[in-house]
Amino acid sequence: MHSMANFTNLRKALLCQGEPDYVPLFEGSIHDDIKSRYLGKPSGTLEAEVEFAEAAGYDYVHITMGMRQTMRGEKLGLMGAKTVESGVLKAVSARYNPREERENTRLWAEEGQGLIRDDASFDDYAWPDPSSFEYSALERLGRLLPPDMKVVVNVGYIFTAPWMLMGMEPFCIGLAAGEPLPLRVIDRVTGIQRRVVENVLQFECVGAIRMPDDLGYTTGLIVSPRLLRKHVFPAIKGIGDLTRAKGLPYLCHSDGKLYDVLDDLVDCGFHALHPCEPASMDIVEVKRRYRGRLCLCGNINLDSTLTLGTPSDVEEEVKLRLRTVAPGGGYCCGASNSVPEYVPFENYVAMINTVKKYGNYPIHAD
Repeated sequence: MHSMANFTNLRKALLCQGEPDYVPLFEGSIHDDIKSRYLGKPSGTLEAEVEFAEAAGYDYVHITMGMRQTMRGEKLGLMGAKTVESGVLKAVSARYNPREERENTRLWAEEGQGLIRDDASFDDYAWPDPSSFEYSALERLGRLLPPDMKVVVNVGYIFTAPWMLMGMEPFCIGLAAGEPLPLRVIDRVTGIQRRVVENVLQFECVGAIRMPDDLGYTTGLIVSPRLLRKHVFPAIKGIGDLTRAKGLPYLCHSDGKLYDVLDDLVDCGFHALHPCEPASMDIVEVKRRYRGRLCLCGNINLDSTLTLGTPSDVEEEVKLRLRTVAPGGGYCCGASNSVPEYVPFENYVAMINTVKKYGNYPIHAD
């Protein structure tokens, strides 16, 4: 079990540079309810983010900058917040956690018509100035972080922000039909996100860039590989070139079945893929095919084991991943999407404690 943050260890895993000292923990986001309970006090501040990461055993803290922050209203760039506001997405309150009476809020994107319908609404939309995001949060984190802990900055949304702004159906149909509006939106979003990455790469505390952009769903891609290759991947590769030029790991987050574009993701410059959903892809097969080229992150089943199983079930699944995926390095353990509030707290603790107990190299997770 490791007791102090060690981003060098995480970096070695992400870059597939052989076996690090231990299998790192890695999550896309963790809900405030989980973090608050782990800390025994409210979360939701930069100070609490750092304290939680240290206490739970993460080698980094997450923060969001750019269009995702605009879309999702993530104050200070903190992910997993209970209170969310957005001028683009619809906030819906419901009992998402069946174990509790109280309601929580989720943001839902429009499938039909979005805010941008034509050139006039494109021009009227309040596009964010890339220099206006709260980069002061990175300055503060630079002072708060313990030695050898870094910030993983979430940018992405090259594909996601355009369809959220236009609505899923108009965007996808327009893209397939070769209409100019979807391309105009992609170009505008890309310009903003590229500037954001250029800005965050100036901060010494930044250790990696993560690109959250769901390109698929359980059984396939949202649009064809041809359209992604023509209109989306060049922009993602451009940001990857900036990141790699600084010597930093470049991480992809995409749910869904990605077999048809895994080679493209490697060509975009990604070092790591998150979260490797079990319902969509066989992580052992992906590891066999991309060993040494893609670090695989996540894969502990959020659909069943983490949410519906027992702590013993979680321990057994984590040990299985450690035995079958971790050897040789290039694996970070975590949930197969994120850790929402409806994951039983005991199951979350079982996951991270099992990694700490059995995740030291060489792996012996029998």
